[in-house]
Parts: sequence; C-alpha cells; structure tokens
Amino acid sequence: MREERVFSSELVARLLWGLLLLASFFLLFVELDALLLLVFLLVIFSHLLRWRFAIPTYWMLVDVISLVGVSFFLPAIELLLTLYLFYFALKGKPLIALILFLYCLFSIQMPLLLFPAAALLLGLVMFLWNRDCTLLRQSTDSLRAKVHHLDQQQEQLLLDYHQGMEVSRMQEREHIARILHDSLGHELTAAHLTVKAGSALLQQGQVERAVQAQSKVEQRLQAALDQLKLAVRQLQPDEERENRRLEQLFEQFSYPVEVLISGDLAFLEPSVRHVLYTVVREALTNIAKHAKPSRVTASIDINNTMARFVIENDGVFDKSAQQTGNGLRYMRRRVEAMGGSMAIIKGQTFKLIITLPTGIKEWV
Repeated sequence: MREERVFSSELVARLLWGLLLLASFFLLFVELDALLLLVFLLVIFSHLLRWRFAIPTYWMLVDVISLVGVSFFLPAIELLLTLYLFYFALKGKPLIALILFLYCLFSIQMPLLLFPAAALLLGLVMFLWNRDCTLLRQSTDSLRAKVHHLDQQQEQLLLDYHQGMEVSRMQEREHIARILHDSLGHELTAAHLTVKAGSALLQQGQVERAVQAQSKVEQRLQAALDQLKLAVRQLQPDEERENRRLEQLFEQFSYPVEVLISGDLAFLEPSVRHVLYTVVREALTNIAKHAKPSRVTASIDINNTMARFVIENDGVFDKSAQQTGNGLRYMRRRVEAMGGSMAIIKGQTFKLIITLPTGIKEWV
C-alpha cells in the first residue's frame, strides 16, 4: 500500500512536468527556430539528468542563471523558466520559486504569464502531497515499530509468567517433599520397624509384647495420618486470609469503597491471585492520584472459568495524566499476558472492567 502511494505521487509529478514541457513546446515553436530548439533540448536534458540522478537542487540555479542570460538575446526563451518554477516548488524551495516567479512577472506578458503561475501552483500542490505521503509513511513505520515493541514486551511477559509458574511448581514440590520427609517419613519408618519387631516377638511366643508392639504401630500410623492431614491443610490456601488481604486494600484506601466479593479467592492459582491483587492496588492508586470521587464501588466475582473485577468512581479525572500515565498501560499488559482482558468505560463515571482466567486448582 505504501509503495503504491509513493509511486503514484512520483508518477503524477513527472506527468505534470511532461504536460508543462509539451505546453511550452507549442507556445515556443510557433515558427521553427534552430537556436530556440537547441536551448529547448538542453533544458530537457538537464531536467532528465536531475530526475535520473541525485543531484543537489541548488545546481538548477546554474541553469536558471544561464537561461536568464540567454533571454537577453533570445526573449522567447524566458517561457522555459516555467519548468524550473515547477521544479523548485516541487522540491520544497519556495523562496527560489517565488523569486523566479517575480522575475517572470516582470518579463512575461499576459496571457502567457498564466503559464508560469499555473506551474508554480501545481508544483506547490505536488510538494504538499509528497510531504503528506512522507509523514504518513513515517507515521506508519512508527506504528509498526511500536506494535513490534509491544509484541516483544508481551512475549517477555509471557516468558516471565511461565518461568514464574515453573519456579512456583518446583517450590511447591520441594515443600511437599520436605513435609513428607520430616513428618510422614519418621512416623512410617518407626511403624515399619515396630511391625518387624512384633513379628519377631510372635515367632518367639511373646504374645503380650507383640500386642503392645501392634498398639504402638497403630499409634504411629494414626500419627502419620494426622501429619498427612496437617500437611494438606498447610498446602491449602487460607480463604479467610486471602479475602482479608484484599479487603485491607479497600479499607486502607483514602476514600470509602463499597465492596462486594463473591466466589472463592483461595482456590485461584497463585499467579492469578497475585495479578488480581496487583490490579486492585493499581486501580485504587490511579483513583487516588487522578480523581476526587464522592463514591467508589468495587466488585470481585469468581466462578469456574474467570475472575471479574469491576471498579467504578464518579470522580473527575485528570485527562492528561490518564493519557500519559504508565499505570493503566502496565496493568493492561499484565492482564493480557495472562489471557485476560481490560476495558475502560468513560461517561458520568469512570469504570474499569478486568477479566482473568481463573485457573482454579482442585485440592484434596
């Protein structure tokens, strides 16, 4: 799309130059003049040379000065200055084009003066068009670079997230292994040794002592079972503590907040709980920094598929702070990196809606 736009503007510029060249030919050669034809061909060659090679624009002044000098002996040649008018206007040299047009104004009579005036106008129009195309091309390149940068950031966030999840799993496994070794391992080893001792006592006919050993085995196994239940309780998150942690964010906020929490926060994946906690904290921070609300409402709803957080306030936000702040952008990246979504609704109130996949764990 971009290459087609640049090609079309260049094509139109050359087409207009060709039309001006053709018009000047018919205006000059009412009668065939060999010297006039020679100068005309030299002008064409000069322009073609500059279209083909990247020669500085100011070198065209040499041609203009030469034509002005020749015009003292061949006045009709002044009409060829029209081509240079178009060239300087097209290349963004308005001062040179204006000086050249003023010279034509005093040296060319009406109605031929309309010819250089039209050339100047067409050159300026083409210059503005080329400039707009260039700005659009630069803007497109900048947007593509930003999109690429955001994609890289999202990939990095996803990588960090997966690495964090892997570290969390490894730490959880180590914790479980430590609990099993420190508590269950000791009790089961002792029970195993007691069973072997009881078997030996039975073989020796010491029934009473064997019964005592069996009783100790039962005690050891019961202790192991109690240790297993305790380990499971330690691994399970504390629902009341997790709820209280979020509630404290709202209670410690500088403005009163009406809060409604439904669902079981304790059964969210640790990474989801962490992001949810971070999002709530960032949302409250933005309200404190950029708004003066009289009423703030918040709700957290968790079901089997998603966690939904909605916070709304009726304060007046500082628009410049919203547009340039990094808080909302960072929040959106964190949420989208986990497969969630974030929406903002502005009206009489400012509402922030965030959804996250729950990743609910099934505990024994």
